[in-house]
Amino acid sequence: MKGVSHLSDLKKTVLCVLTGALTATSIMVAPFAGASAEKSASSVLAANAESAVPAPVAKGVQKLVRLLPELSSRKVVYGGDVDGPGVSGVKVSFVRAATGTAQGEDSAIFDRATGNLLQLDLVPAKMAKPAFPTDQQAKTRAQTFLTGLLAGNTYQAREVKKEEGKLTVRMVRKVNNVVFDDAYDSFVSFDAAGRLVGLRMFDGRLYETVNLAVLPSPQRVISAAQAVGKWKGQRPLELVYLLPEQEQNNQTAARLAYIVKDGVISQEHTGSALDAFSGKRLAAPVQQAQILNVTGTGEKWSAQTENEARNLLRILFKLESANLPLAVLDEKYDDGQERRFFIWGYFPEGVADADKKYHIGSFPVGISQAQKHHIMLETDAKTGRLIRFVYKQADEQWSTAKTDKSRDRKGAEALLRRLVPSGSNQLRLADVGTDKYTTLVADPLIGGVPVYRIGQMKEEGMYTITANAWTGKVEEVIVKRPDNMVFPARAKAINEQGAMERLLQAMPLELTYIHQKDRQTSAMSWKLGYDLSFRQTRSHCFCGGDVKIDTTLYVDALTGQTVVKE
Repeated sequence: MKGVSHLSDLKKTVLCVLTGALTATSIMVAPFAGASAEKSASSVLAANAESAVPAPVAKGVQKLVRLLPELSSRKVVYGGDVDGPGVSGVKVSFVRAATGTAQGEDSAIFDRATGNLLQLDLVPAKMAKPAFPTDQQAKTRAQTFLTGLLAGNTYQAREVKKEEGKLTVRMVRKVNNVVFDDAYDSFVSFDAAGRLVGLRMFDGRLYETVNLAVLPSPQRVISAAQAVGKWKGQRPLELVYLLPEQEQNNQTAARLAYIVKDGVISQEHTGSALDAFSGKRLAAPVQQAQILNVTGTGEKWSAQTENEARNLLRILFKLESANLPLAVLDEKYDDGQERRFFIWGYFPEGVADADKKYHIGSFPVGISQAQKHHIMLETDAKTGRLIRFVYKQADEQWSTAKTDKSRDRKGAEALLRRLVPSGSNQLRLADVGTDKYTTLVADPLIGGVPVYRIGQMKEEGMYTITANAWTGKVEEVIVKRPDNMVFPARAKAINEQGAMERLLQAMPLELTYIHQKDRQTSAMSWKLGYDLSFRQTRSHCFCGGDVKIDTTLYVDALTGQTVVKE
């Protein structure tokens, strides 16, 4: 075959066979009926395969073709290894007969060692009059498909959603008639012609075998009614004011809401999950914040010019900057915000002004110890409002110094008095720092209700003050409190009992196997818990940093509506 001899020059091994009769060989090209050898060779070249397909993958292809007979007429091109994100294995393309028009690529990814299907992507059909299956039809067909892949493992269809021109069914694994948590979920998709066109899962978890001996037996769990009673008794909800992620131009309107205490997501379960035997919450105890009463001086801290910036440093932070070179730069962002940066200090050669904020604490060689100071002020370019202060001096040896958290706390309180609005202010204060740094985060309370910004992380507050725990010197201050906030009256909120009832109506507690991984040892343990069924009715990524409050799921305190944000 001319196409094959041409490919041998590439010194690559390729397997390309018809799905109706899988045959392993070092190099084989199976062209379409009527297709030229040159076109077939081009298809193989495009596949860029680098090694012969393992026998397990060939068996995986055979299984897939039995489940989806439409693929039996395709040419199979093995495209070599792929590596993430989310799935790694051997890619296989199912090539259609050439029509002269671009049709996209039908492909799948298989586990190299086991041949298990990890991902399926068939090009969806576009129809003027879509003929999606009904939700129940889609659930039944998705369940049949997974049963064919898994040979015995049990999956139950849950949520059905239309998105991106496809109908997707969320499949939840069950053992002992108890659902597993999200790490085992799979997603099966159908196109507008009713064809099964997609399979997604996380990291091949669909096939993971769980040792039944390590799973708690559900025979002696408390009843669902008892779980609800204990759940309500532990009052898992907290009334808060929620500010939008982005600041508003004129005024920032807060939303009054009941959120799950300690966040909706806590490792592999929601913050309000209960142990199915004891009825106690599975969430780990969290550090309780202290309530601080501060009488504000009402001073306005803003800087738009160099002189105003120098005065702010001298009055608020007791720092002189006249002997240090200054760089001033502005930045504009897509959301319309503008920032102005005042940066003092000497930097290594080659560091541009625009990059200096990324090199705070990096000093040039040869300057004196007295010159090794960096100061930065970040302000709102339109109003001059103080947003961030950073101070860094050359590292010194503090082997004989002792940390003094009490001193740091007093210094932070004195600074807060000058940052908060005039009059009486109540703050929630917590230390999220380390032995080397004291980091105090403070969030205001309005009428006893805490105020948080949506998306705020655990280490952030409306006011965040970081001090060197050895010297007591304040090294960073961040102010994220908007100037003009509007709060709905607390009296307009539904009561806590009503909020709990509304949440349970929307997301009833469900008996769930929850796997927990120790962050230090990576050891896995299993819990049997009653968890909000949010986890089994919504797709959610349990990843990223730790948020202070999770607003993925909450109850609007004015309307009583359960809000789910994914």
